[in-house]
Amino acid sequence: MARAPWRWRLVACTGILLAQATPLLAQPSVLSANGRWQFSAEDGALVVSDTTTGQRVRTLPVRGLGGLGSAQVRELHTLPVRRSVVAVFDTLAELWEISVDPSAEPIYDGFVHDYRMGEGVALPGFLNPRRTKLEAPLRGLAFDSTFAYVLGTGADRTDDRTVLRVYQLDIRRQISERAVQGEPDTAAARPVDRDGREWFEIPLRAGGAPIFIDPRRP
Repeated sequence: MARAPWRWRLVACTGILLAQATPLLAQPSVLSANGRWQFSAEDGALVVSDTTTGQRVRTLPVRGLGGLGSAQVRELHTLPVRRSVVAVFDTLAELWEISVDPSAEPIYDGFVHDYRMGEGVALPGFLNPRRTKLEAPLRGLAFDSTFAYVLGTGADRTDDRTVLRVYQLDIRRQISERAVQGEPDTAAARPVDRDGREWFEIPLRAGGAPIFIDPRRP
């Protein structure tokens, strides 16, 4: 396992200055595909800055729908095809897709029901989070070639099997769930062609035959 970088700080102890090493944990940060917007994790928030001016334009508290809970950004991913950035969190069971397209469609926080029925009050689609409800927080994200399907590792089961989940970002719903043995590295997964269909190929950390998942089938 890779070690975290270290920083040194001076600590006062009974009148003597001692050098103490503490882990320096990297905060996720990515640029949008056009280089205009920088997304950075801060304590309990996701900050969006304009790289042309150096000014922050959004500070999005990492809280659930309705302002519930609090969490930290775990991963950030740039999706060039969709002109967006995806964020997932350590304890919040939501995935956020944030569009950098000024003409992005309005966001209905009632999810699919409100979108179809035209209910609720919409948020502007530009630089606001479009939330997907998750069964559990995700980690180790990978995307298919369209960037509409996202694979991730969910919470492990009590029988030590690892749960793999696939979500579809357009409908904001889970497509499939699969519990597997071993330690699949979903962050290293890649889309591959099998019999004319695109599958995720997921390597195992300990080596051996990879796992294959068709993202478009339950």
